[in-house]
Amino acid sequence: MLPDRLANKLRGRAFVIRQHVEGGERTELHGRVRISRPAPGTTLRFGRYVWLYQDVGIYLDAAGATLSIGNRTYINRRTEITCEQSVSIGDNCAISWDVLITDTDYHQLGGGDPAAPVVIGDHVWIGARAMVLKGVTIGDGAVVAAGSIVTRDVEPGALVAGNPARQLRDDVTWK
Repeated sequence: MLPDRLANKLRGRAFVIRQHVEGGERTELHGRVRISRPAPGTTLRFGRYVWLYQDVGIYLDAAGATLSIGNRTYINRRTEITCEQSVSIGDNCAISWDVLITDTDYHQLGGGDPAAPVVIGDHVWIGARAMVLKGVTIGDGAVVAAGSIVTRDVEPGALVAGNPARQLRDDVTWK
């Protein structure tokens, strides 16, 4: 449950959040945030100082689905996170607008598993309109360029871009 101080600050906009989030101290909602949890036994866990902006969508669509967002991470306008297994976003991440993060295809193709966990490390920057698909791990300090489609793991400190995303540089730093 969120602390009463946070619930009062949100003035009713976060009714669903207040009842169903673990942690979340000093979480800020800047506009309407959509949270869909049709399946039982889902977990939504926020660290301290999480910022969610206008029209962020969070969809926990299967029993046992878990979304974890780390400390001091912000998620910008119209970003959607869909989860059937597990999506983990680290501390100090910057996720731009219109990003899609999904651990599922929602369909089986050729007998493969339609879902696989997504792990986004600490201090990761994901640019506008990027997509992070199922089974991907993005290492600490990595940068995903705008419009990229990430289909495989990204090394720590790498800059990736394109469709599919490929590494352009290593040892990048950002503030």
